[in-house]
Amino acid sequence: MMSKDRFPDFIGGLGDSGRGTADLAVEAIGDDAEVFKHLMGLCFSQPYPIGMRLARVVQLYCEKNSNLVVPYIDEIIENIAVSEIEGVKRSFLKIIADSIDFNLVKDNSTLLQLCFDWLISPKETVSIRYYSIIICEKFCAYEPDLIPEFKSSLEFCLPDASKGFQNRALKVLKKLERS
Repeated sequence: MMSKDRFPDFIGGLGDSGRGTADLAVEAIGDDAEVFKHLMGLCFSQPYPIGMRLARVVQLYCEKNSNLVVPYIDEIIENIAVSEIEGVKRSFLKIIADSIDFNLVKDNSTLLQLCFDWLISPKETVSIRYYSIIICEKFCAYEPDLIPEFKSSLEFCLPDASKGFQNRALKVLKKLERS
């Protein structure tokens, strides 16, 4: 369904959170950078649950082709820093963790600080903390001087963390010990 301008009606079309609906929205993007830009603008301007559904569409799109998201990565970092929608943060953190070369991020320090803050925050959901672990681990590959702080942060979180978080953190700690 097309909206009154040339862009698909992503807001009206995402009436549910189903995978099939999201896949149709991914197809509507195609390889059109302008449609993708329009979708990116909607992700952070719409309330829950639409903002979360839109971010999931971007995430699913990036699983196949992350090239279109690269020009927006710094803007994404600024927006997830203030987003109150967990699903939006989760989807974009997954994109960053899975698809983004950190050399393309202009301000790595902001992303790193956010991830460290979310990692140690018991108020954050397990998924936000999980992707923060992955991103911090990737930063450590670029900057080995971060490893002691990262290890301390993981160890700090272990006593009160969920089983899933503990499992991921312990695996990363073992891996860091071997390197």
